[in-house]
Amino acid sequence: MSATKNPDGEFAYGSGHVNPVKGADPGLIFVASKKDYIKFLCGLGYDQEMVRQISGDDSSCPRSVGKSIPNDDNYPYLAFEVKADESFNTKFHRTVTNVGIANSTGKAKVDSSYSKSESSIRVEPEVLSFKLLNEKKSFEVIVAGAGVSFGSRLSASLICSDRIRSVRSPVIVYAIKLWFHDSVCC
Repeated sequence: MSATKNPDGEFAYGSGHVNPVKGADPGLIFVASKKDYIKFLCGLGYDQEMVRQISGDDSSCPRSVGKSIPNDDNYPYLAFEVKADESFNTKFHRTVTNVGIANSTGKAKVDSSYSKSESSIRVEPEVLSFKLLNEKKSFEVIVAGAGVSFGSRLSASLICSDRIRSVRSPVIVYAIKLWFHDSVCC
């Protein structure tokens, strides 16, 4: 599948093909805890009873939980929905854990060569240096643009490399018009 020939490809292949040999030594991982999943379910509108049925324990929703949106999750997939033809500026906050080797450095690069959209994507900081195994570091991916027309998308890849491993995360900004807002019902 090619991003230039299949514009919906980012939705189909996600973060890409996993090589089982290299997958045993990923270098960096995105960790989500049980608490993160509980917060996500609560943000989707699950009540306490439903959350407890899913979790199998006496978990409850945090008091300050708002509506969950996918870009809040600590996941390598970076997707954001925008209003059609309106400028946008969003930040994805992510935290990675070093499970590779101590004293390693990873550099981020954005590949948006196959995107036709006028946009900017940057990573702050571009370089993460780890001194210890299991050390956590955070970064932000900032995506801004003049607008995405209805039915189209901005598509790019965030590639993190430490010279040994290279990990790809898709970056997608898409515009959807919700049909039911303009329709008359019953």
